[in-house]
Amino acid sequence: MKITVACLLISIYTFACAKNPKKDVSISCTASWKKGEKKILFISREKEEYKSGSRISTFDFSYEAHVTVLDSSKEGYTIRWVFHLSEEFKKENPGIAGLMPVYEGLKMIFTTTHTGSFKELLNWQEVRDAYIAMMKVSLPKDLDDSTKAAIQRSTELFNSREMTEGALIREIQVYYAPYGGDFTTKETKTGTSLPNPFGGESMTSIITQKISEISSRYFTVSVVQELDTAGTTILMNSLLKKMDLPVDSIMTDPKTMLSNFQMKDKNEYKIERSTGWITIVKRERTAITSGRKQTENFLFTMK
Repeated sequence: MKITVACLLISIYTFACAKNPKKDVSISCTASWKKGEKKILFISREKEEYKSGSRISTFDFSYEAHVTVLDSSKEGYTIRWVFHLSEEFKKENPGIAGLMPVYEGLKMIFTTTHTGSFKELLNWQEVRDAYIAMMKVSLPKDLDDSTKAAIQRSTELFNSREMTEGALIREIQVYYAPYGGDFTTKETKTGTSLPNPFGGESMTSIITQKISEISSRYFTVSVVQELDTAGTTILMNSLLKKMDLPVDSIMTDPKTMLSNFQMKDKNEYKIERSTGWITIVKRERTAITSGRKQTENFLFTMK
C-alpha cells in the first residue's frame, strides 16, 4: 500500500515551537489564568491536496473547544478541553456526530507548567481509543489482509503517551506552543533540535520568530518552523522502524522523495497581555514532495 510521505507525515506529527530567550526580549508569553475560568474556541480546519498544480481533494469542517481551567497552583495548571461540532456543521451534515466521536464530547485533560506550556496529557488512553474507534468506523469493510495489517501497525504506534501527544492532540499542541517563550520585535532565526516522537535521534529544524504587532492590550507573534531534509530523513526512518516496514513499502523512490521533501509551519498568535489567553491562532502547514503538495490550515477564534 503506497502512501506519499507528505500525506503520512502531515497527519502524524506536530511541531513544537522552540523557546529561544534573547537579551533583547520585549515580551514573554506567560499564562495568568484562574481556577474555574472557562473559554470557548471556535476552530475551523481545512485540508487540500494538489498534484501537478491541480487540486485533487479538499476537506474542511468546524468545531468548538470548550476550555476549563480545572486547577491552578504554583507548579502549573490542569486544563480540560471538550470538543463539540458546531451547530452549523451538524445541520449541514445530519448524522455526522455519530461518525465523529472525537469531535462531539471527547474530553482531553492535561497539565501545563506555571507559564502555560503544555506538559502532559493525563487521559491519553481515552483519547487514543476515541481516535482509533473513529478511524475504524470510516474504513470500508472489505479490506484485504495487507491493508488490515498496515492499519494494525499504524494503531499500534499510539500505545504510548508520547505518540498520542505527538499525533492526536494537534490543536492543543498548536495552541499552547508559545507559552513559556520569550519574543522580540527583532526577527530571530535559529537552528534547533526537535524531539523525535518515534524515539532515537533528534531532528533539526529552522525557527524564525518575531513580534509583529504590539498594543496596550495585545501582542501578536509570528513563528515559522521548517523541517530540513536531514530532519525529514530521521523522522521517516524512525517511523518505518517503529512500524517494522521496509522503506519501499510507502515510497517508490525514497532517496529522491526525501531529498525533495519540504515541510513548513506558519503560526500567528494574538495574545492578551494581562491574562496570557491566546484569542486568535492562524496556522498553516505545507508539505511538498514529488509533484504533490498538501496544505492544512487551522483558525482558532476565542468567542
